[in-house]
Order: sequence, then structure tokens, then C-alpha cells
Amino acid sequence: MIKVEVVLFATLRKYNPGGESSEPFYLEMPEGSTIDDLLKTLKIPVRESKQVFINSRRQEWDYLLQNGDRAAIFPPIAGG
Repeated sequence: MIKVEVVLFATLRKYNPGGESSEPFYLEMPEGSTIDDLLKTLKIPVRESKQVFINSRRQEWDYLLQNGDRAAIFPPIAGG
């Protein structure tokens, strides 16, 4: 198992297992897990997650998570 720190932003906070919060939380995942696996574990629909940064670097859904990674998950954001 690996331990990943997760931060959910904006409308994704509702998927925090500890309650709707912007506070970071830790999640244990099996070794060999990807960002896609992380989103599935948190039950975040792909259409609701626009970008994922691992350790401050944007990564694709097939990125292999490592023990101690910090995942920041962002929804699509519109601005003006």
C-alpha cells in the first residue's frame, strides 16, 4: 500500500471522505495505482475533474502514484 495526500478544490470538495472540506487528507491506495484509480476510489466522475497535479506538476490519468505523492484535483473552471 502507498499513502497519498489529496487536496480537492472548489466543487470537488463534496467528494472528501471526511466531509465537505478543502483540508488535505490522506488516502491509502494499492501499489500500482494511477490517478484514474484515485478518482474512481473517491467516486469523482472524470467529467468533473479537469486537471490533476502531482507534487505541483500536471499529470495524465495514467500517472503511476508513488508513496508520499501530493495530489491536487481541480474541476473545470470558467472565468471571465
